[in-house]
Order: sequence, then structure tokens, then C-alpha cells
Amino acid sequence: MKLNHINHDSAKLLLFFGGFYTDYNCFEEFDTKTSDILFINDYSKMDFEELRYFEFTPYSEINLLAYSYGVWAANEAWLSRSLPTEINKSVAISGTFCPVHTVFGINPKVYNIMLNALSVQTIANFKQNMFANCSKNDSDIKSADRTLENLREELINIKANSKECAMEDGFQFDTVILTRNDKIFPFRAQENFFENHPHKVVLETGHFPFFEFETFDNILEA
Repeated sequence: MKLNHINHDSAKLLLFFGGFYTDYNCFEEFDTKTSDILFINDYSKMDFEELRYFEFTPYSEINLLAYSYGVWAANEAWLSRSLPTEINKSVAISGTFCPVHTVFGINPKVYNIMLNALSVQTIANFKQNMFANCSKNDSDIKSADRTLENLREELINIKANSKECAMEDGFQFDTVILTRNDKIFPFRAQENFFENHPHKVVLETGHFPFFEFETFDNILEA
């Protein structure tokens, strides 16, 4: 995993677990600078050492957003005891704890097709589907600074580390945001996994619902 600490000299911290392909560039326009941000991405290696020893104590409030495969990564961080014990508000967005799964995630056959055919063109197709059915498109955000080989390693590692679907003793998100018109992470899988969650927000949008909120702060208020 990679950690990117964006310092806005705030007493609050936003922990943000990004999804496949993404980095902080993709979300910069939603940052109102009301919180410092610890952006976490690149799951080509699941090493929690740096996160576990990050200095959280200066912050009076810590919030957490997890997007797409980042929902799984945030739960893995929780299970490895790498998250701070006191989190004020947490929101899961367009993902589950089971990224590659026939019922609760992306179908393994579809996932393997993406992995085996990974190329500049398939990444372009992924981005197109990521923003399909959204109110804006990928031209409205910055592109991620990721290499094709890095993305291939990420897909391989996510698949290798998600064979067991962690249903029990997982992280308890305060709010889950489900995206009904999602062409990346099936809505039915999101719905199946969070069937009994007490606070679900269902949006009639695609896999990148951030345009519906405009800021991180607005998402935390959902």
C-alpha cells in the first residue's frame, strides 16, 4: 500500500482508502482542505506497517471514507489492527469486503478477463465504465499517476488476498453508499452484502458517485 499524507494544518484527519486505478489526483477537487488527508491506495502489496505506525495522536477527530476496493482494504486494515481505535464517522462507497466474489463482489470470471487482458485500452474502457451513468465524466477529474504494470500487480494481489470473504468481525461502517447504476461493482453485490445495514444510501448513479456530493465533507454527512 501507498500512503500520501496531505497536510492542510488541520486538527482533523480524513483517512481515505481509494479504489483500483485511483490515486489522490482523482479526488483532489473534492478536497475542501478542512481536514488533513491520509490517502491510501495501491494494493499491489498489503503491508500495513506504515499505516500501523502513522502518528494519529495529534488529531482531535478522525473520519474514514473507503471507495470501491478500498472498502475491502479498509476492512483488512481493521482486521490487522492498523486503524485508529477512535473514528468519528465512516462511510463505505460502491464496494464490499469481498472484491472478487460471485455473490458479494465482482464475478471472478469478469475479474479474470480484466486481469488477463490488461492493457492501455482495457484501462481506458475501465475508466469509461467507472464514470458511466454519472453526472460528469473522467474529463472532469485529473488522471491517476499509475503504471500498467503496477495496476496488473494490484489486480493480482487483490485476487490473491480476497479468497476468504471476511463477513464476521469486520469493520462497522456508519453509512454505506450503494450505486444502483454501477457498471464496475454490481449493485446487486453491494445490496447483498449490506442487506442488513441500518444506514444505507442508494444513489441512482454509476461507480463514481462523488459528483453527487461535491465535497468529502458532504459525503461524511450522508
